[in-house]
Amino acid sequence: MDRLAVEAQARKETGKGAARRIRREGKTPAVVYGRNRDPQPLIVDPLDLKGSLDSNAIVELTIKDGEEEVTTETVMIKDYQKHVIKEMLMHVDFHQISMDEKIAVTIPIKLVGKAFGVQEGGVLQQLMREIEIECLPGDIPEKVELDISELDVGDSLAVGDLEIGEEIDLISSPDDVIVTIVTPSEITEEEEEALLDVEDLEPEVIGEEAEELEEELEEGEEEPEEEEEGQDKRDYM
Repeated sequence: MDRLAVEAQARKETGKGAARRIRREGKTPAVVYGRNRDPQPLIVDPLDLKGSLDSNAIVELTIKDGEEEVTTETVMIKDYQKHVIKEMLMHVDFHQISMDEKIAVTIPIKLVGKAFGVQEGGVLQQLMREIEIECLPGDIPEKVELDISELDVGDSLAVGDLEIGEEIDLISSPDDVIVTIVTPSEITEEEEEALLDVEDLEPEVIGEEAEELEEELEEGEEEPEEEEEGQDKRDYM
């Protein structure tokens, strides 16, 4: 997996006023923490993280504290928050990692092939879109593929059918069903509506853990005013 280089500035000022000023300048408040270090407030450029928020990217985080002191840490993005309306990146939560210690992550499942049962009139139902694994940071795959071309009506594939490397441990149950082919008569009206709506769903705004840490560090930040001048409305996903 590729590594992402990100520069951060150590943050001395805390509180909701300081956080607003940071966002008004187009930057994002952040925090880095880990087993062997105290939490440290930071400032990052949200554009440096564009496209990497949900990718399990390994980040080489260079922290500048003043004009001379510079440290580099290997981290991953643990959590983040985005404004629900403006799509502005509100906060990033970095977690320090060791490249020789296994960590638990989730990775997406990509279905490949066209199921035989679908060509015969069946309906494909994907019940899982990601799995949880444990491995060394350098062994984290971008995704795991599942060939569904041989699936007939009534067939299903589970987590145990995935082909993953020996260096990866499954946390998700091998018995959890990922995909199945059913006859149209087996689909209820509610399930049909869910299948039609699934592509239109917006991603959840995540970051409860980050919010709690930020509140501890900054005594409870508030979101910026709805019409703050200079807000950057670009998408950082």
